[in-house]
Amino acid sequence: MNLAQLHQFRKVAAEGNWKAIEDLFNQSVQLKQMHIRVDLSQHKRPRVYVDEVMDIHMGGIGTDAVNGAVIALLADLAIGLLGIYHYADGLTATSSLTINYVKPLAATRVIVEAEETEVIGKRIFGIAKIMNEKNDVCSYANGSLAKGITL
Repeated sequence: MNLAQLHQFRKVAAEGNWKAIEDLFNQSVQLKQMHIRVDLSQHKRPRVYVDEVMDIHMGGIGTDAVNGAVIALLADLAIGLLGIYHYADGLTATSSLTINYVKPLAATRVIVEAEETEVIGKRIFGIAKIMNEKNDVCSYANGSLAKGITL
C-alpha cells in the first residue's frame, strides 16, 4: 500500500464510511492473496475472517492446525482495525502485540474479534480473540496502537 492509498483510507474512515473502508481492505492484494476478509459492520468491534482454511494457512508442527504466523497476522490486522475509528486524529500503527496460543487452531473457518479496551493519550489498547468455527478461543492477543501519526 502506498502513501496515497493510506491517506485515502484515512479520509474515508474519518468520514465514518465504514462500508467503503471495509471494501478498500477486502479489495487489497494482501487480503485477497491470504483469503482473508474484514467486517466493519460493528466498527468498534471489527472482525476478521478466513472463511475457508486452506493449505496456505496451515503449518507448524505437521498438523492441520493454522500456522502461528497466520494467527499473528490475523491478530495484528484485527487489533489494527481498532485504529480506524481514530483516523480523524491521524494514522495509527501497531506498537505492541502479545499473542497467547491456548490450543491448536484446527479449524475449517477462523473468526477473529477485536475490542478496544482503553485509550490513554496517544495509545489505543485492545484485545483480539482468535476462534474456530465453533467459537472456541484458540488464541488471544493483547496489543496497542500509536495514534495521531501524520506523514
